[in-house]
Amino acid sequence: MGLGKHPAYDSAIASFDAEQYSDAIPLFEMALQQSDDATVQKLARAYLAESYAKVGYKRIQQGDWGSAYNYFTMATDHAPQYADWWFQAGFAAYKQGDYENAIRSLQQATQVNPSFARAWFCLGLAQYAAGERDTGVQTLQQWQVQLGIPNDKFQSALQQHQRGQFAEAQETFEQLMQYGEENYAEYIRKGDSAYQNGDLTTAESCFRHVLNARPNYADVRNRLGVVLTALGRTEEAIEQFVAALRINPRYVEAHVNLAIAYYELGLTDSAKAHYQQVLTIDPENRVAREALQRLAA
Repeated sequence: MGLGKHPAYDSAIASFDAEQYSDAIPLFEMALQQSDDATVQKLARAYLAESYAKVGYKRIQQGDWGSAYNYFTMATDHAPQYADWWFQAGFAAYKQGDYENAIRSLQQATQVNPSFARAWFCLGLAQYAAGERDTGVQTLQQWQVQLGIPNDKFQSALQQHQRGQFAEAQETFEQLMQYGEENYAEYIRKGDSAYQNGDLTTAESCFRHVLNARPNYADVRNRLGVVLTALGRTEEAIEQFVAALRINPRYVEAHVNLAIAYYELGLTDSAKAHYQQVLTIDPENRVAREALQRLAA
């Protein structure tokens, strides 16, 4: 979409499709500056935001926190509707000791997705590190269970805090955030692998294991819905997609998957409604736009 309307945009898309995101960024920026075409402007801005985020994820993996923060901040400047990009910016700012910007970015993440447990817990960490210790502990306590952190481990960190060992407590709280994610991330990885290998029963079991402890994990509910769809249990899949959207009403992928499931059941109007909601959240979403064009034909 938009190809043939501006040479810089065309070159940028070629770089983007080749996963050469650093090369794509200046080309998308050039297209934004030079083109007066509304379609090119909208698409270039959307792809530019995603390119910034792609490079940001690479910088996170490299531990280049300052660069990662800058890239994710530029991504959210163009597309503020993605909670994970705000989280990544906040986490990167936290890791480099920039607690003010960490708190600001993490608050944005929790506004976009109020059930984003990891963002809330990281916000508590940033508050604690910034000297707002009572507020930080309160936030951490509120979200420890949703993040999958056992109470005995959390109490150990809390005892350090109560003894005035604030630096040690902060380090332990940070380790607990990683522990909680790694514990359930392993089941998610197993579920993803099983799904890719066609072992749908194991995939369903892994995702349900995570949801038994973390029922408000929208991403896992969406994954489970995809598995149930593949198993031919479309009505059960719809329940999971709907649950994911109750947790995060702006979850684009869940809207798309729900629309597909409704279409499979012959509920065309419901499918259209969710594709329209996708475009309300992400006006340049190609999947939703093309699906609506097909449904209108």
